[in-house]
Amino acid sequence: MNTPSSIPEGRLLQQYRLDALLGQGGMGTVFRATDTQLERTVAVKMLHPHLLSQGSFMERFRNEALILARLNHPNLAVLFNLLKEGPDQFMVMEYVEGDSLEKLVHKTGPLPPAVATELLRQGLEGLQHAHRKGILHRDIKPANLMLTPEGIIKLMDFGIARVVGGERLTQVNRVVGTLEYMAPELLQGQEPSPASDLYAMGILLFELLTGKIPFESRTDHELIQAIIHQKPRSLRKFNEKIPKELEAVVCKALEKNPAHRFSHASEFQKALQPFFSGSPLPDQALMASLNPLPMTDVLDIQPKRSEKFLQKKSEALAGVGGAANRWVLENGQLLLTGLILLTALVFVGLILSDVSTTPSELPLGDSTTTRPSVVTHPENRHSDPDSDRVSPLQTSVPTQPAYPEPRDVRTKPTIPLSSGIGKRNPPKPIQKAPDETPAEPILLPTPTQTVAGESVDEPVVKSSSRKSLVIKRVRVRLALLETLSSAQSHEGQAIRFRVTDPVVNQGEVVIAAGATAYGEVTRIKRAAGDFFRKKDMLEFQIRSVEAITGQRIPLRSATIGEEAKGQPVVFQSGQTFEVRTGDSVVLTF
Repeated sequence: MNTPSSIPEGRLLQQYRLDALLGQGGMGTVFRATDTQLERTVAVKMLHPHLLSQGSFMERFRNEALILARLNHPNLAVLFNLLKEGPDQFMVMEYVEGDSLEKLVHKTGPLPPAVATELLRQGLEGLQHAHRKGILHRDIKPANLMLTPEGIIKLMDFGIARVVGGERLTQVNRVVGTLEYMAPELLQGQEPSPASDLYAMGILLFELLTGKIPFESRTDHELIQAIIHQKPRSLRKFNEKIPKELEAVVCKALEKNPAHRFSHASEFQKALQPFFSGSPLPDQALMASLNPLPMTDVLDIQPKRSEKFLQKKSEALAGVGGAANRWVLENGQLLLTGLILLTALVFVGLILSDVSTTPSELPLGDSTTTRPSVVTHPENRHSDPDSDRVSPLQTSVPTQPAYPEPRDVRTKPTIPLSSGIGKRNPPKPIQKAPDETPAEPILLPTPTQTVAGESVDEPVVKSSSRKSLVIKRVRVRLALLETLSSAQSHEGQAIRFRVTDPVVNQGEVVIAAGATAYGEVTRIKRAAGDFFRKKDMLEFQIRSVEAITGQRIPLRSATIGEEAKGQPVVFQSGQTFEVRTGDSVVLTF
């Protein structure tokens, strides 16, 4: 039987062609492969042939596949399939380009705090998803986090991962994982937990910031004793530019007692937020060195057709004998694309023409006199040859005169202003559809008319169209404007937020950046003085946000709360939250 390293390139495993060896581990071998049906690059992980006869390794390999099948997150490598061909067992996974964080630190040395915390934030995003699914990674280290050329972190290798409460797949009292990143309680024989994964994330952040691990040792025994009993080395001894607040966050993640660490990955993220907020991606020259795959034009990807089909098509074209028909058939795709684009442009033009109203669409009035706006009454309707035009601006309240129609002033005698203006029956108003929004008159400057030797400026109106947008569950990102604390805040306290990014819906900015959102503290519980309560609790609601029109838009289920043991709950000023608007909110412009 061939060993994995001797498997020839080009071998087909069902629809997957093995292209190159990527690496080997204790349990299996990983190849870069091509899915011949979907024409995409994948990673194929195969179990070592000499382990196929050992049930424990087969069970662990299958366990890794079942765990990966539960996960679907941008910061985790995705499993595509679990297959068997003959004696070989293999998993088909997402192929992740780039380098591991281990190689990144080796190339560049310690990373700036903003970059290191941003990379860790993404790793914590993926870890939080796994923990929410009840899965512990148990082997977090720089070699198991990949950085893609686009700056995306992918958490890899769930080979020794375990479902919380699941059956053990390792021997009792056997250490599983990488020693340098193992939490003290694991070295003392305790069960793994989310806190032990977060401890490994703390070691990882320490290494990204300094290029070193926090404990010095010459042997594994010394390292174990240091992890259990000694304090980690100070970050600022390696780099004084590292903020003291960031050092405190790392120290909290590396607490010996799991109860004193961050309770979950999102809490770790919030503590890092002041340092990665607005941070740049890693250096673009470094990203370019990660050897991305060559770009492929989508238009060059055409379905493969058999030669017989093409030959029959040519014979049919020759039978038709028309050069025009041949050109149409050969360029059918291009013509279809152009037709679709033309239809889309016509459709957009029709929509825009319905929304906008130009001055030329307004009815024209008499240029020789200034007609006062009057109220229309049915009993005043008399026939008048000059009043047979219909004015859309005539309503049940006084309005401004319409835009004057050019007319030769010599055809009628001028009327002095002092003598008054003859009474005219108002024109018939336009019958509007019940669902139309009435147009509000807007005054515009107009040319000066001559009446009885005097210059009179006639005001002109232009109707403005209104339109409505239906906003449904639009995301809004908010930043808290003042710090909240369970020790100092009170229930019913009004709180405000600032919109950090403009919100666009159907091509219109509906909520501007810098707009204000409003909320209220709904519940506060303090452990001090309460015998039965051991944790402080603070909860608030974000109720509404101010739209660009000035009206307040209600927010959907925006209730946020946290608990803390032994200290007040604090939401810092500038902390961001993402909420959504309610269902079917109508905004009128």
